[in-house]
Amino acid sequence: MEKLSDQGRLRPWMGFVLFGVLMAFFIVVCAPLQEKLGITGLLITEFSFLAIAVVYCLIRKVKIREVFPVKKVKAREVFGSLLLVLGAFPVSLVLVALSGTIFPWSTKEVGELSSFIYGSLNYPLAVLVIALLPAICEEAIHRGAILSSFRSLKHDWLIVLIMGLFFGINHMSFLRFLPTMFLGMVLSYVVVKRNNIVLSMLIHFTNNFISVTISYLFGDTSSVSASFIDYSSLIGGYLVFAFASPILITLGMMLVNPEGHKKIRFLYAGILSAVMFVSGIALNVITSQKNTLLNTNFSYEVTADDKDFSIGFTAEEDCKATVVVVLVNAEGDYNVRIDGDKGSNIINAPVSQGMFRTLTYNVELQKDNYTVTIEPSDNAVGERPQIQITVK
Repeated sequence: MEKLSDQGRLRPWMGFVLFGVLMAFFIVVCAPLQEKLGITGLLITEFSFLAIAVVYCLIRKVKIREVFPVKKVKAREVFGSLLLVLGAFPVSLVLVALSGTIFPWSTKEVGELSSFIYGSLNYPLAVLVIALLPAICEEAIHRGAILSSFRSLKHDWLIVLIMGLFFGINHMSFLRFLPTMFLGMVLSYVVVKRNNIVLSMLIHFTNNFISVTISYLFGDTSSVSASFIDYSSLIGGYLVFAFASPILITLGMMLVNPEGHKKIRFLYAGILSAVMFVSGIALNVITSQKNTLLNTNFSYEVTADDKDFSIGFTAEEDCKATVVVVLVNAEGDYNVRIDGDKGSNIINAPVSQGMFRTLTYNVELQKDNYTVTIEPSDNAVGERPQIQITVK
C-alpha cells in the first residue's frame, strides 16, 4: 500500500492504540448518549468519530490530505465498487443468518435496532443518518486515521484483515459482527489498492442505502420480535440469493485493481457459486419439509357481505414459528388474526402499509388447531388482493 510522506510518524501499534481509544470512548460516552438521547446520541457518535480522526492527525502531525486521500475516481473504479456492493450485500445476509444460528440469543437486537432507528426517522432522514453520515464519519476514522497507521505493513491482506476485525468489533454486536467484519474488509480493500477514500465512502453509503430502503419498502418492523426466529432455516434461501456474489465480487476486484487481477480467480469464484447454489437448494428442501406448518397463496374478492377469509393449520406439537403474511394488489386496511381451538389468540394485528405490504410475527404455538383469518376493512371492499401466508 502507498505510504504517507510522514509515515515515520505512524506505526502499526499506534493503530491498535487509536482503536482502543475509539472503543473506550464509544463504550463510556457514545453508547450511554445513544441510550439516553436516541437519534441525537447517534449523531453525536458519528461526528465524534470524525473529530477523533482529525485530532489524531493533528497530534501525530501527518498530512490530512494523505490520511484521508481524496482523488478523482475513474468510471471503471466506480462500476467495480458498485459490483462489490452488489456481491457483498447478499453475503452479509448469509453471515447474519449464520450468526443468528450460532448466537440465537443475539437476535433480540433486530427489533431493538429497528425500533431505535425506524421508529424515529422518516425515509429521507434515515438515508442521511444511517447511510450518508456513517459513510463519511466511520470511513474517516477506520479507512482514514486507523488504516493509515498500518501502511508500513508489507502484506496488504493483513491490513485488510485487521481493519475488517476492527470494523466488526466497533459495531458491538454478536449478530452483526461477521457481516460488518466482511464489509469492513471490502471497504479496506479498495482503499489499500486505490488509496482513495472516496471509493470506500461510496461503497459504505450504497450498502447502508440499500438496507434503509429495503426496511422502508417492507414497512415498519419495529413491533416484530426476532427472538424466536429460526435463523438456521434462512441460511438456504440466503445462499441461493447470494450464489452469484463470488463472481460479482471477483469482477469488482478486477475493475478496482486490474493490475493485481489473476484470471484463476474466476474459476474459484465459479466453483464457490455452484457450491453455494446447490447447498442453498438442499438446505431449503430440508428445512421446508421439516418446519412448514402452512404455505398457501390465494386471491379472493372482498365484498361488503363477505369480507373475511379463513384458513386453518395444525401444530402437532409445541413449537416456535414465524408467521409471514404478504399482500399484493391491496390498498385498503387489512387485519390478521390467528386463533387456536383452545381459545388462544396468537396474533391480532394490522398489515403495514407500503409498496410491499407484509406482516411478520414470531410466535410460540402449543399443540392445537389454528385458524388464520384475514379481516379487510370497509375501504377494502371491491379489491381482489393476492395473499400469501406462511407459517414455519
